Amino acid sequence: MSQATIPAHDDMAIAGQTMPPAIGLFEMVLEVADLAASERFYHDVIGLPIVERWTDDRRAVWLGLGREGFLGLWPSETGGAVAIHGGRGGQHVHFALRVPMGTLDAVRARLESLGYTVEFRDFGSGNRAIYLDDPDGNVLELTERTTLWDGSAATESIG
Repeated sequence: MSQATIPAHDDMAIAGQTMPPAIGLFEMVLEVADLAASERFYHDVIGLPIVERWTDDRRAVWLGLGREGFLGLWPSETGGAVAIHGGRGGQHVHFALRVPMGTLDAVRARLESLGYTVEFRDFGSGNRAIYLDDPDGNVLELTERTTLWDGSAATESIG
């Protein structure tokens, strides 16, 4: 797969109608084998705040991503047939969380001091990232960005 940027077709209408633009990622759910281990990783190691916990017949933990985004963690029995629209986890997920500019080296040092294997990539122009596996083998990317994929300036907005 080439890393060349392919122009988006944002102006394409289907049946004469266009879709309003997405304004952000609201939530993402990871299906996990061990809910407690995943909670420790994302809360204690990565530092995401716990915003809600489901303890009834659909156990789950919801963590905050900024002010208006959420990462859900749930075991397989919480998804599938009992989930909204049959939501279920995948075999392998790669997702990225942005960290403030100038903090990636400290984040990397902290994770390595805790025994995590971290891969580092420098994409140039101040765009850098580290990668590590979560307890379920999902790839978590932590990145600081000066530019976005289209070359425009990234913002430091939280929330």
